[in-house]
Amino acid sequence: MKAAGAATALAFLAAAIASAPAHAGSMTVRDANSAWTVNEDPQADANDFLLKHLVNGTLADERFGHDGQTAFTLGANNDPPASVRVDATHRIWMVGASLTGNQPQPVIARFASDGNADVRWGVQGKLQLTPAGVPVKPNDLLPLADGSVLVAGEITGGVTPRAVVFHLNADGSLDRRFGSGGVWQRAGEGDASTATSLAASADGTVAVAVAVRGAKPGAELWSVSDAAPAVIQRKPLDDTSDGEDLRVEWLTDRWVLSNGGGPTTVVPAALLTSRPQAPGVAAAASDPGEGGFSPFAVEAASAPAAANDDGLPWTWIAIAAALLAAIASVFVVRARRPKTVLRKPPSR
Repeated sequence: MKAAGAATALAFLAAAIASAPAHAGSMTVRDANSAWTVNEDPQADANDFLLKHLVNGTLADERFGHDGQTAFTLGANNDPPASVRVDATHRIWMVGASLTGNQPQPVIARFASDGNADVRWGVQGKLQLTPAGVPVKPNDLLPLADGSVLVAGEITGGVTPRAVVFHLNADGSLDRRFGSGGVWQRAGEGDASTATSLAASADGTVAVAVAVRGAKPGAELWSVSDAAPAVIQRKPLDDTSDGEDLRVEWLTDRWVLSNGGGPTTVVPAALLTSRPQAPGVAAAASDPGEGGFSPFAVEAASAPAAANDDGLPWTWIAIAAALLAAIASVFVVRARRPKTVLRKPPSR
């Protein structure tokens, strides 16, 4: 029975990823003057999806990609993105899943503001990983002002799916200081849950929406920062709702939890910090945007930094020790030289 249940769950997961049912993630991002959209490519023999930039409502931006659009595939299985986001510098981010060994692996892609794949991110603009060895079906992502990114979804490897959020550094490596070893999971015995949506407020703070399934379905809003996540809002869900389309948004001066999709807006300059940022203050200048991280070495990526993070300037201590040794050797050599005896010249 357990094997049959597991097979059914995997089949459902594969079908859910492939069919991309209604969820909180959006395929359209809008600002005051333009929009970015992702649609299926009608010429599926080449690429499966098209990223477009529209100006003045419906006009294609011919400077974007190739004649106003970029054809792409997200993964080997050509799975659709779960969510598309645009950061303050107009880079386009998207997240989806690729099935590997019957387990989902998040795929995070990034495109430059001109529509071309950002080769400084991952491999040719795409990064696929299993964060901390945990299979994750992603639902949403949120780029931050320092070039890092948050990903929200659910862990599927256990008996009960759990809401999960993980943080990738600006170079694509897993931030192991976040959560437990790089991954935060919602606790709760017996309650299935999924993290469906991420959002940032005007002052740069971040929150995630979590749908809880079970006898009493509910919606939760959690703050996300460099401190431990905490619940800031709860409300019941309809018994017929699975919560997949639960979305959090910042409206003027408050967080709002609602059901339904629709376009999102450009992400404000948010940071993963427990101290709110002043409006308009961004850390974009500190965004290296450099890739440089191998997605094939995820587990070892950030371990050395964590092991040596004790605040001691070891490099300078080594240099000072070498200088002192050199000075001491000079004195030793001088001490061992034979002394020259000065003789008085003979008198005439």
